[in-house]
Amino acid sequence: MMIDVKAVCDQYMQSRYLREATDEALQQRLEAIGNNLWSTGRDGEVTQPRSLDHRRGMLELYTHVLREQMERSKSGELAFDEAAVRLEASARYIRRRTVHPIAFGPDCYAKFGKKEHILLALTGKLFIQPAAKYNDPSLNAAQLDDELQHHVRSPNERLMMRLIGLDDHGNEVEVKPHWGELFRYMNVPNFYVWCCGLGYDARLFSEFEANAALVVKDKAAFEDRFARAMAEQLPDAVIGHGPIQYYDPYTTRRDQLMPAFSKNIKYLYQNEYRFIWQFQEERELKPFLVDLGPLHDIAEVVELVADE
Repeated sequence: MMIDVKAVCDQYMQSRYLREATDEALQQRLEAIGNNLWSTGRDGEVTQPRSLDHRRGMLELYTHVLREQMERSKSGELAFDEAAVRLEASARYIRRRTVHPIAFGPDCYAKFGKKEHILLALTGKLFIQPAAKYNDPSLNAAQLDDELQHHVRSPNERLMMRLIGLDDHGNEVEVKPHWGELFRYMNVPNFYVWCCGLGYDARLFSEFEANAALVVKDKAAFEDRFARAMAEQLPDAVIGHGPIQYYDPYTTRRDQLMPAFSKNIKYLYQNEYRFIWQFQEERELKPFLVDLGPLHDIAEVVELVADE
């Protein structure tokens, strides 16, 4: 174990930020965190998370949940096997063979999708979506997300107020409330976005129900071509690009959320990098194709063996 379990438990009990969460919510949180405790190697084998910082952070959050469950059940021991958590979380993952061996290095962008879309992307034609389109229930679990609204929550903050009610004799009395969790929201105007992975992770074939991936080996050249092509399409848009900042709603402050670059920590395994285009004033945004020109000199396609 790479964390000091006792120290992590002691730290949690100082705030006990999960005390208002339901038992069901705690179990869902365990599953979401466990889902971030595994990755895959270059050939698709299940491994520990690639980032030691991410792994340590997830282990701490996992321990916090177990400590809260222990507090409720009054059991006296907290112990878990990280390897067993990883095995259970990755149980549905099926390792797939690629048509050609992986020969590129780890420093790349990777876009996963259906073969026909990925082959089109290799010719330089990329599909640009409004962020609001990802809040569509027809999308799979890895894609579905409300990109325009985020929140943090805490039982340790509250609005100051007095509640006045009537007693059995009709006299006004101050009513003592039960304080729950305080939610703080961040709303973001709609924007255009194109997402990819920062690095190639074979796990994402499964998560995105994909059978191919566009792997960009020269990131700087791709960024330049992308920016120039989009500037012709959207000359008044402000471009931004960078890695996603993943946040835990329970341990993040509202002022730490980054508009257009924040995602719930349950998506941490995706290691997303995104390109965004924003406008000074809100407008109706519709999907469109942009043409960067052929990308064969800076990218390649990884394809899964069919019918395996």
